[in-house]
Amino acid sequence: MAAPSLKKKSQNRKMEGGSKFNKESKKSFKSKKKDSNDVVPPEALALQLEDDVPDFPRGGGSSLSKREREEIRAEVDAEFEAEERVLMKRKKGKKLQNKSHSDPDELGSLFGDGLTGNLPRFANKITLKNISPGMKLWGVVAEVNEKDLVISLPWGLRGLVRSIDALDPVLGDGTEDIEGNLPSIFHVGQLVSCTVLQLDDDKKDNGKRKIWLSLHLSLLHKGFSLDAIQEGMVLTAYVKSIEDHGYILHFGLPSFMGFLPKNSQAESRHAEMKVGQLLQGIVRSIDKTRKVVYLSSEPDALSKCVMKDLKGISIDLLVPGMMVNARVQSTLENGIMLSFLTYFTGTVDVLHLQNAFPTSNWKDDYNNNKKVNARILFIDPSTRAVGLTLNQHLIHNNTPLMHVKVGDIYDSAKVVRVDKGLGLLLEIPSTPVSTPAYVSISDVAENEVGKLEKKFKEGSKIRVRILGYKHLEGLATGILKASAFEGTVFTHSDVKPGMIVRAKILAVDSFGAIVQFPGGVKALCPLRHMSEFEIAKPRKKFKVGAELVFRVLGCKSKRITVTHKKTLVKSKLAILSSYVDVTDGLITHGWITKIEKHGCFVHFYNGVQGFAPRSELGLEPGDDAGSVYHAGQVVKCRVLSSIPASHRINLSFMMKPTRVSEEAVKLGSVVAGVVEKVAPFGVVVYINAKGYMKGTISTEHLADHHDQASLLKSVLKPGYEFDQLLVLEAKRMEDDSLRM
Repeated sequence: MAAPSLKKKSQNRKMEGGSKFNKESKKSFKSKKKDSNDVVPPEALALQLEDDVPDFPRGGGSSLSKREREEIRAEVDAEFEAEERVLMKRKKGKKLQNKSHSDPDELGSLFGDGLTGNLPRFANKITLKNISPGMKLWGVVAEVNEKDLVISLPWGLRGLVRSIDALDPVLGDGTEDIEGNLPSIFHVGQLVSCTVLQLDDDKKDNGKRKIWLSLHLSLLHKGFSLDAIQEGMVLTAYVKSIEDHGYILHFGLPSFMGFLPKNSQAESRHAEMKVGQLLQGIVRSIDKTRKVVYLSSEPDALSKCVMKDLKGISIDLLVPGMMVNARVQSTLENGIMLSFLTYFTGTVDVLHLQNAFPTSNWKDDYNNNKKVNARILFIDPSTRAVGLTLNQHLIHNNTPLMHVKVGDIYDSAKVVRVDKGLGLLLEIPSTPVSTPAYVSISDVAENEVGKLEKKFKEGSKIRVRILGYKHLEGLATGILKASAFEGTVFTHSDVKPGMIVRAKILAVDSFGAIVQFPGGVKALCPLRHMSEFEIAKPRKKFKVGAELVFRVLGCKSKRITVTHKKTLVKSKLAILSSYVDVTDGLITHGWITKIEKHGCFVHFYNGVQGFAPRSELGLEPGDDAGSVYHAGQVVKCRVLSSIPASHRINLSFMMKPTRVSEEAVKLGSVVAGVVEKVAPFGVVVYINAKGYMKGTISTEHLADHHDQASLLKSVLKPGYEFDQLLVLEAKRMEDDSLRM
């Protein structure tokens, strides 16, 4: 196929800067005869458009003589270098100004202006700017929820997998019972191959993009066929069914199926295999007549299995996690370029080199033509860009282990490498082994740092706090700012219900205010908790940028809520944040959430709630609870009784029980009462009479007939109100209650 002809210079520059990735998957091939005036720019060869890449690029020779080709190359190089000098003069000042603001996570995301000759300057890496649907990525399961999975992707990106996208629909009825139970199929730390479905703007998080992924093998194996499968290949499959002698496997394609015998050496490893579970296996034999692929799944063999060079292999057969024999082609500014499987090239970012602590002389370890084992990190079919990793944990098909926690402080972290204008690579003295960490230049100091190399020297020791963790790389992120070591809250795990915090107002809306703690953790102050009383215009009371004092209401699943109610913030009473901590007689503050005829529901911290019956509200005869109390009101409560296992707490708004005389309730009088609990011997009720007292209704007195009494008792629940109860006996008990 002929190489692209020369376009206008402006088009050359546009194409040079418009490519999302380096088009380096297949080696350049010889062009057919063309007019001598049709000069091929070197950047066009390096960034071949997808339409110009043939399916089989090995054929086709050039009719130009060697001398003619050399003259053309010299002419093009001279023209290109002249244009580049002009462009560099224009951009030099701007680049120098912006260099100190570069984000290491953005390095290499744009390649157009990074070409020198036919080779790129930077290694490919995935960012939110260049990720697109159809990409195939290697990832690690970071969270397993009932309805979705959180996947940690290369370079610290995070993606989401809905339950419907985690299990292939071809599996049929066998997955109906487990689609809502992903924890039974997936586990944290599991390596998975994903396909990007779409990207959405996250309206809840300042417009950040959400990456939606799929684990469907029908997408991952798109383009596979039985003829393309070879013995020795490593394939991923779903367990479709469990049989007596092995497992029937599904590859996401209807054209063939798989089988894993139970007599495999990994039988004990799959003792608890479940339908829908993902597994990897090595192709041992292929029955093309029955269209069955037989696999084995020994862990040691899997970790060492290398993809063989296959005749006419296409990019569709490349999948994330595949191990290949590679050869160093060249070193780049932030990584290396490798050639593999005869036809392909890919790049390795500096974060994915063999040594987890590469110094400034890391390039000395990668001489041209050096042979290495690499695993595929990502494939972009649209640009034919391939990313690779040399990380030794990943090479052995294992997830890097975490030896640090977010929020940990280390006083003697070693500076391994200083990247000018970008950041620092550190060695964290964690146990049992050290952990690599990277500190971006924006997290080095409160004020902008001009030259990192003057302030930090390789081998020096510094104090750092762990800010985050990139699971796939096994790389922590750190911060050196003095403010990061101040305050009590740095991560969500530092937040406790009831704690007092100072926070800055970030935004105010109709639903409440978004606030931020000094460590960067964000929380919500609901509208009802912005003030002691209901406010119609919250923006007048809460000014963006102001710092106020709050008390933490709850912190579940990284969702933190706080209150600014004065009574709660200044309360010196005990904090009730767990049903287990409830004790009879405990006095604490809570807030009314609902008012009903028979009493009030009161909430406390961390979702704990209780109920105060009408008889314990301190109302005068004839008073309506709704006219005395209102929803959102802070009240002082006393715990009467509790059943932690049932999450039930009975409360009183009266701090001390009133001692009453036996004449207060006379024998034969009629009173009202509210059910406190149903006991084997009868029903215990609160009596709506003068003072504080309880009453007991024996089971036989609930109705005229025994059967009706038993039936009524079975449906009674706490909070039910009796309008008329006849006092049969009034007797003083030790606990100041009266038995009826």
